[in-house]
Amino acid sequence: MKFKLLLATIFTLNLSSSVIPAYKAKYLFERDDFSVTGIRELTILDNNEYSFTFNARTLLVVSMNFQSNFFIENSKLLSKNYNVKIRPKSVNRDQNIKFNSEDQTIISSGVNKWEASLDKATFPADPLNAQIQIRLNLLNGMEKFSINLIEMKTGEIKENFYSLDGKETCLLNNKEYSCVLLKRSRETDKRITTYYLIPELDYMFYKVIDQSPDEYQKLQLIDLLSFG
Repeated sequence: MKFKLLLATIFTLNLSSSVIPAYKAKYLFERDDFSVTGIRELTILDNNEYSFTFNARTLLVVSMNFQSNFFIENSKLLSKNYNVKIRPKSVNRDQNIKFNSEDQTIISSGVNKWEASLDKATFPADPLNAQIQIRLNLLNGMEKFSINLIEMKTGEIKENFYSLDGKETCLLNNKEYSCVLLKRSRETDKRITTYYLIPELDYMFYKVIDQSPDEYQKLQLIDLLSFG
């Protein structure tokens, strides 16, 4: 409990208004039975609103489209909506999550239907914009922190813990960068995620390795198309 209170104090007193620049990059996503290359793009809209997308298509005419819209205020995310569209539609994975600040609810439609209360003080993140919150925290010099991540199937909010865990050299577009390693863990399962991030590029994600006893996934940056 003392550790959580300390983190809350750090957030309240020391966060500056860090800005993540717009960018566009090509990533390769791999897991045990599947791989796909897609484009991730962060777009800055009006009034501190951002749109973060990942769009991919396989040779089998399967398309994957993820989009998160959110606001950034004082280096904290305020989620607005999260969309998942998978084609062909027979796969039945479409989902839309809306964060309603006026009536303080989170409503999910599509494959997972549920409604949950929205506590704005917990700053709940979706699977996509949580990655932007990670970068904001690192830009503000945080070495240990937690993020409240929404569970897609149930709407439950789960606390995820992050801590820096070393450095490694990364190669991107024939240039070497110094990457920092960030570990994520949760008290509720044995899943461990390792992030490789490039400080020189405002902690852009270079690689993510996600492992559990029965699953392995990797996301790898293969080409930076635009930055800033």
